[in-house]
Amino acid sequence: MDQGSNNEIKVFKYRWIALIIFCLCTIVNFMQFLQFSIISNVITKYYDIDSSLVDLTGLIFFVVYIILFLPVSYLIEKFNLKVTAVVSTGFTLAGTVVKLFCSDPSRFYIVLIGQGLCAVGQVYLLSIPSKFASVWFGADQVSTACAIAVLGTQLGAAIGSILPPFLVEHDQDSESIGDAIHQMAIYNVILACVVFIVVVVFFKAKPQLPPSQSQLQLLTCSEDQSSFFSNCKTLFKNRDFLLVLQIFGIFNGLWNSFGILVNNIYINYFPEGQTDIGIITLLAIIAGGCIGSVVFGFVLDQTHEFKKTSIAVLLSSSISFIIMIFTLSMKYRIATYFTIPLFGFFIASSLVLGFEYALEVTYPIPESTSCSVLNATIFVFSIIATLAIEGLIDAIGYLYTFVIILVVFILSTINLYFISPNLRRRNANLNSQEMHPSDDII
Repeated sequence: MDQGSNNEIKVFKYRWIALIIFCLCTIVNFMQFLQFSIISNVITKYYDIDSSLVDLTGLIFFVVYIILFLPVSYLIEKFNLKVTAVVSTGFTLAGTVVKLFCSDPSRFYIVLIGQGLCAVGQVYLLSIPSKFASVWFGADQVSTACAIAVLGTQLGAAIGSILPPFLVEHDQDSESIGDAIHQMAIYNVILACVVFIVVVVFFKAKPQLPPSQSQLQLLTCSEDQSSFFSNCKTLFKNRDFLLVLQIFGIFNGLWNSFGILVNNIYINYFPEGQTDIGIITLLAIIAGGCIGSVVFGFVLDQTHEFKKTSIAVLLSSSISFIIMIFTLSMKYRIATYFTIPLFGFFIASSLVLGFEYALEVTYPIPESTSCSVLNATIFVFSIIATLAIEGLIDAIGYLYTFVIILVVFILSTINLYFISPNLRRRNANLNSQEMHPSDDII
């Protein structure tokens, strides 16, 4: 291997180890996201607070991201992926340590401080899945790698949904609930500490050579790249990108709000269903965030049919949402074990589609910039949707609220038609087909 060649590209087997480590970072961080809202009824009773404050334990992740994504995106472009991973896991570890002291019923504010620190760590993690995939993986694996990177976020949220209902049971006395919350915090600290050490010792910033032509072109013209804020201005003049923001922002924003409110929604139809909803949320996140994301990421790598794949996934999300509404309204408890995960399979998969679509229509803008703006848009919609859904449920009830959500889904899907077929990143790779990696992709 001639490391002195300026035009050489190569993929390294270590990329899979780097991907596993990155997934561990996201898993331990996203475990914190829903762990309190998924047991909202218990937390409300134990801390003697309003349910809206419990919702804030999840919403704080959205708020922190919206506040910090611009400076963090700038720092990600200024420093390398290892610095990003160390800082992120460091904030996650700090947040879990703080939550060791939240088991007293008068210390709910400690919960919010701990969640806030974890949220800062999440800003870094959410801004780099596509950048990580592009830095380490070849053109024919980048969408799959991005899907697997996102899988870690979904798997973490899934674990954070299934454990709390079993560790913190609703029929326990106050002292037992406090002990269970403390036990949950100890598990979080241990996992966060292990992952932090793994990142510091084993994680590498980048490969010795770029893995694709698009990455090689970015490296060779890096000295001519515009500033971060100039790139942001360019993004907001890109019509296709604005459509991607609107479409995938709404779908993923509504999915995020569903994750925060799912305990209240499910308990409304099945009052004794706290344990059920933990299992169902786990299944929904695994179906969509883990299985669906990888499946549709692979489809994109093989076909590069972004518009057709997106239409199919978003239409299927709407159809499965109708089926889910029906089973909830008819109170078919067993059926919800299938219909809610089916809805999750499609709508959670749209996150990967959004990331990859954003990169295709904005190349050669740095990946972390376009993905950070998309994430911020998703979280703005998440906050709006959470507050709006709560208000609509109080005003017109669950069923009519679901109908309004369905209409929003359909209108957003129609907007896919107006995105142009110009896939800039794909074209950059096709225009340099004569240059290939020097080893087989494994």
